[in-house]
Amino acid sequence: MILLLAPLFLTVFFLVLLAELADKTQLVTFALVAETGKPTQVYLGVLGGLFTVTAIGVLAGSLIAFIVPLSFIQLIAAIVFIILGIFTIYRARRTQEDEESPMTPGKRVWVRAFILLFLAELGDKTQLVVILIAAATGQLLLVFTAAFLALALVNGIGVIVGDRARRYLGTTTIAYVAAIVFIIAGALVLIGTFLP
Repeated sequence: MILLLAPLFLTVFFLVLLAELADKTQLVTFALVAETGKPTQVYLGVLGGLFTVTAIGVLAGSLIAFIVPLSFIQLIAAIVFIILGIFTIYRARRTQEDEESPMTPGKRVWVRAFILLFLAELGDKTQLVVILIAAATGQLLLVFTAAFLALALVNGIGVIVGDRARRYLGTTTIAYVAAIVFIIAGALVLIGTFLP
């Protein structure tokens, strides 16, 4: 029985992995780690957000579409990303003006990572793939496990790259790069929402 399910697991795993490489979710993870310098907190928040949104996709994703229009969810996610980008630029400018008080990311970085990754993936193409495969195969646990492990791997790479970038670039440079990534992610979500 297990051998019969292995191709499905590998199919879901590699579909999600390839779809998410260099996607906005991985870029947001990279930017959060680079900006905050707290890779463990970011990764824990990311995993929590991805776990939650993947479970929703497998168990009740189609129900959400009946309750809350997907375009509304995507619009909220886009606005959050753009506001975060603008706020990050504001903080970077204040840090440049007052070098004696360096940027502090806050104590609850994992909460911020959880919310951002949850919003980034809610209604994303990967979640839709998970919903469709789970519905078509009825293998909810297998689809969930494969998708979550692929998302965890891709975003683990984002954590490592973000942490390395922070070590080689200045805090202000990283803050501006993070802000640009957040604004671009928001713009991409807006474009995807209104231009099919």
